[in-house]
Order: sequence, then C-alpha cells, then structure tokens
Amino acid sequence: MRWIDERFRRHPVHYIAQCIIGFAVVAAIVSVFGAITHGAVVAALGASAFIVFAMPHHATATPRRLLGGHALSMAIGLLCSVPLRLGLVPDSALGVGLLAAAAVALSMFAMVITNTEHPPAAGNALAFAMGSVGLQHGLFTVGAVLLLALARRLLRGWLRDLT
Repeated sequence: MRWIDERFRRHPVHYIAQCIIGFAVVAAIVSVFGAITHGAVVAALGASAFIVFAMPHHATATPRRLLGGHALSMAIGLLCSVPLRLGLVPDSALGVGLLAAAAVALSMFAMVITNTEHPPAAGNALAFAMGSVGLQHGLFTVGAVLLLALARRLLRGWLRDLT
C-alpha cells in the first residue's frame, strides 16, 4: 500500500496549485461575504470547494449540479422549517430531527430526479430545515456557489481531477 498517490509524484504542481487556488477562493468568499454563517452551511461550502478543486471533471462539479443542488436543498430546507417556525411541530430534538431528516431525504430525491446531484448541498437542507439560519445564510451560499462555479469555469482547461 502506498501512502502517497503515484500521480502526485508525477505531477505535484497541479496538486499543490489546485489546493492553493481552493484556499484562495474560499478565503475570498469568507472575506467578501464575512464569516456570518452557520456551521453546517460552511461545511457544505467546504465540501463543494473540495469537489470543484479536487474533482473538477466529476459530474457533481458541473455548474448545473453545484448551483441547482444548493438551490433545491436550501428551498426544501426552508419549506421543511415552516412547521417549526409556525409552532406546528414542537421545538424539541425529536421534532427538529424529523424535519431535518425529511429535508435531507426530500433534497436527495429532488436532486436525483432533476439531475442536480451535489452531495454537499444536502448539508444546506439540514441547516435550513432546523430553522437556525436565515436570509444572510442563503445569500452567503448563493454568492459562494456562484464564485466556485466561476472559478471552475475560468480554470476549466487547466484543472485536473486529483482523485
């Protein structure tokens, strides 16, 4: 078993450069939009950045899936939070947990039937369903995802799949 990928040994520049570019884009996103986000929203962004910069030619890195997956998941998460926000479901671990689980399952379903599969986006469904995020988190996510898609587009001829 090798601890270091053989492709890294042959092409270390791409591995190092793509990780540095990923750092720069995420740093720009956080600097421009501010670190005003919920942990699950930031985690979803980090996972999306990994896909865009480490697996840029994978289907889940396409703008359609990146943007569509996050948009669907946020919308479904918000819809699932309505019963909690209206007091129709108790604000308990069980009530919130069931709504969050429903949001993840529904976002998975919506993404697979619309060909907008982007696994990290399900994290946003979870965060938005729990009712602890608001408009600024949605705007942060939209801006961040647009910047990730733009970076991938601008670098499309140069980026390599590292996985």
